Amino acid sequence: MKRIVGLTFGIACLAAALNAHATTGAELIVRGTIKPAACNLSLSAGGIIDYGNIPSGSLLPTAFNPLSPKTAPLSVSCGTTPAKFGLRFVDLQASSKVTGILGALGTGYTEAHNYGLGTVAGRKTGGFAINLKDLRTSSTTLYPIMRVGTTGTWQNSDGKVAQSPSQYSWRNGATVTPASITQLTGTLEVRAVINKGQDLDLGRDTVIDGRATLELSYI
Repeated sequence: MKRIVGLTFGIACLAAALNAHATTGAELIVRGTIKPAACNLSLSAGGIIDYGNIPSGSLLPTAFNPLSPKTAPLSVSCGTTPAKFGLRFVDLQASSKVTGILGALGTGYTEAHNYGLGTVAGRKTGGFAINLKDLRTSSTTLYPIMRVGTTGTWQNSDGKVAQSPSQYSWRNGATVTPASITQLTGTLEVRAVINKGQDLDLGRDTVIDGRATLELSYI
């Protein structure tokens, strides 16, 4: 019984001793949220390039058939906050690529620039190339630059768009680095080439079905 009383008394004395000490420390908390720029990417007319009906009799049977270039206006808006950003292009019809078909467009194109136009009855329809053109902010001309991947060295570009992992941005001065801007306007020029007539099934409708995604990323 004495042990119990003694234990109780000891705890009471310890509590009293702790309460006698003054508070000498306090915690400072610094808070906030760093939010990325909210940039919106859009293509005019839903990004659809429509070649309409192409008579099968107009296709050369033993040569690739380049079509007239068509364009889609491109715009990116970041509100009032300047941002450095870039674009990657991903071919969603890569399995339908016709090797060498962009040779019909002239020099400077490689297989990295070749986007597929889909298949019909197991036959590859053709390919297309994309060119970045007429890049501007509201008041300044921009010049395309590119790098391979997200850590490569930036270099000047002639506007021909290679597929991912290549990344494209734009400079506004002599230094080859991405410009920080609030708004971008430009043009995507599409140059399509139809396969040789002998490699298509011209006894049925051949639907041109090229598809690529544009991915905006902050730099």
